[in-house]
Parts: sequence; structure tokens; C-alpha cells
Amino acid sequence: MAIRKRKSSARSIVQALATIAANSGFPQMKICPYPGLNCYACPLASFACPIGSLQKFIATRQFPYAMTGFFATVGAVVGRAACGWVCPFGFLQDLLAKLGPKRKLLRSQRGNWIRYAVLIALVGVGTYAVGQPLFCKICPAGTLEGGIPQVLTKPALRVLIGPRYWVKIGLLAVMIAASILIKRPFCRFACPLGAIWSPFNKASLMRLEVDEGACTQCGACKNVCPVELEVYRDPNSDACIRCLECTRCDAVSVSWSRKSTSAGKACVGGL
Repeated sequence: MAIRKRKSSARSIVQALATIAANSGFPQMKICPYPGLNCYACPLASFACPIGSLQKFIATRQFPYAMTGFFATVGAVVGRAACGWVCPFGFLQDLLAKLGPKRKLLRSQRGNWIRYAVLIALVGVGTYAVGQPLFCKICPAGTLEGGIPQVLTKPALRVLIGPRYWVKIGLLAVMIAASILIKRPFCRFACPLGAIWSPFNKASLMRLEVDEGACTQCGACKNVCPVELEVYRDPNSDACIRCLECTRCDAVSVSWSRKSTSAGKACVGGL
């Protein structure tokens, strides 16, 4: 079989439900970090942003024991799957991608290292040096989910609007425009949370397997991949968001061990 077409996407439904759950207005849950990028400042946010929480520890010069355990637990089980299934800002980028041309720009993996630089320079070193959550000050997800709603719902805050606010609006606008032309640009090039989850793909219980004998390397997997990957080159690449769109090809399967379970399946290529 070729890549199978779907009348409706189960993943899109999960993403929508996850976005609603993350912003369902239960403030008592805000002590718990959410596995996707979702701003704590959103009036309806039900969980804490993991990057914001991590920066809080770093800014106060405390070792983030709780956050380290959270990242290790989630990452060890599913790797970067949170990016592909429950991240509200990732879901937004997937929706925006449907508005642009079918063939996107920047289809290679060059520049993916930038997200690690953002994690180290802004979330880590910068936050430690100045004692403030630097990434939160420019985060486009924070602007969309926290900054704009707060200004709209609290008129008293409007007098505080200054140049920095408009810079953040500009960065958000750039990211929205880029998401129409490039598949998941923020996830690929700038997200520090994705940078944290990424290395776990190589060691997590959840893995992708490719039947090398059946795969024809037709490239159909890249066409459906939200981050432009050819899964047969590196099934557990640190860039993979574990969305499982590539498993629509019978040569690709999910495994919960290092033993391949994909033998005997076929891939004939083409959409």
C-alpha cells in the first residue's frame, strides 16, 4: 500500500481536545506543568508552562529537581510525542500550514540546532544571569495566549503597553506568517521545550521502526510529515515530533521496545 489517506485526522481531534483541556479554566491545576507549550498567563490556563517553571528555578538559583523529574519521566516514555499530540502552539502551526501552498519552504533539516541554542542561551544562561525568565519575554505562544488576552480583558493594563509589547506582537506576526509558508517553524527552529524533549527520542520506550526491506524510500513520508522528515533516514531523529503520520505507510510502525516489529509490511510509495 501507499501512504493511506484519512477522511479525518484522529490526531487533530486529540490536539483540539488537549488545547481545550490545557485552557479549561481550572486554576487549581496550575501547580502542575503541562507537557506542551502553553502560557501560564493565559486567563484560562489550567496548568503551568514547563519552560516558565524551569526558568523560575533557574532565575532563583535553585536546582529544578521537580522539573528534571517531569522531563525525564515524560521523555523516557514517549520522547517528543507531546509536541505532535498535545502542544497547543504546535496545533496552531499545523492549522496555519493548511492555509499556505502545499509545497512548503525550508524542507531540509538545516538550522534545527537553533532550538538548542535558544534553550541554552535564553532559558539557561541568560535567565540565570539576569534572574528573570528571558524566554517568556519574547515567547510568541505567551504573547498569543497570555499577553493579548490579558490586555483585552483587563483595561487597566493597557496603560502599561510600550515598545516591548509591540516587539512581541511583531515576533508573533512573523511566526504566524512563517507557519503558513514553512511547516512548524517554531517547533523546528526556536522551541526550547522541543529541544528538551528531542534527545529522548533515541532512548524512549516509544520508538518508530522502518522495515528496510519493504520501504522504497519514495519520500511520501516527508510529504505528510509536519517537520519535513524522511523517516527511513533516521526513524528516531531528534527532530521527530512522534505525530505518527508516517505510520500511514505500512513500512513504518510504532514499537515499545528495541526489537523491530515491522517485518513483512510493504510500502510502494506515492500519495
